[in-house]
Amino acid sequence: MRLRVDDEALAQDLTAAAFEQALAHLDDLRSPEAFGGWLFRIARNELAQHYRRQRPRLPLEAVSGQPDSAPSVEAQAERSAELARLLAAVRALPQREQEIIGLKFLGGLNNKQIGQAMGLRAGNVAVILYRSLRRLRDLLET
Repeated sequence: MRLRVDDEALAQDLTAAAFEQALAHLDDLRSPEAFGGWLFRIARNELAQHYRRQRPRLPLEAVSGQPDSAPSVEAQAERSAELARLLAAVRALPQREQEIIGLKFLGGLNNKQIGQAMGLRAGNVAVILYRSLRRLRDLLET
């Protein structure tokens, strides 16, 4: 949640709400192996509901201003420009592709877990991820 919401307290509230939903519907879980994907799907739905209610926009400056371990100002400026370019390219992708990339690389989920969270088969996730990354590479090369 913290990666999708700019406010720490709000991220904690949304996480708590997701866990409340999970506890309330724990009987709906069909298989213990699916717990991770099931929980991510609940969290994703909770986040979507929040955005539907609020419609906030995360400014690019909020993300590009993250602390960097690069020693020089020039390296930091170059990294910020690269990050801005990458974020712009990711935002050019459809929402579903953005979510899959986020779950894969930021959430550390495998294709099966992503599929469970998004209601897709693992094979579909792999194809969408491959095509999304290829499209992202093409956007960055232009």
